[in-house]
Amino acid sequence: MSIIREIQTARVLILGCGNTLLGDDGFGPAVIEALEKKFVLPRDVYAEDVGTSIREVLFDIALSEKRPAHVVLIDTINKEGRDYGDIVEVDPKNLSENKRVDYSLHQFPTSNLLQEIQELCGVKVTVIAAHMPDRPEQLTMGLSEKMEKGVSTAAHKVYELAVKD
Repeated sequence: MSIIREIQTARVLILGCGNTLLGDDGFGPAVIEALEKKFVLPRDVYAEDVGTSIREVLFDIALSEKRPAHVVLIDTINKEGRDYGDIVEVDPKNLSENKRVDYSLHQFPTSNLLQEIQELCGVKVTVIAAHMPDRPEQLTMGLSEKMEKGVSTAAHKVYELAVKD
């Protein structure tokens, strides 16, 4: 996957993260699909399902001379006190401390990488995530009913962010 041109030309870059083979972990790609079906994004806004390749894309952003002004990441997250499928907006500074050095290829991006893109590269980073307490361990296609309900909410929220910025 190569989205270098979009990284360098988009004002807002929307990235859907997750593994569609692990059921609800495919939330990010489902939101990208909903955005593409239900909304007409401005020409300078680019949305991409990056699956589990988010780190490569984030490193491309960090290393590029030209960058988007705003990156919106869509994924799942475990947020205490939330119901399954609740949609939350999270600043990378407020991500869990244990995500600072998590370099797993199938986990939420490390908060330090997101913070560096925001602070050192001057790119605004917004995380829109659905609460999912446990990572699925079995292969299964499709989202649960609770997660499916959050897709439309997240798509509207992301669209509003993209249009207002």
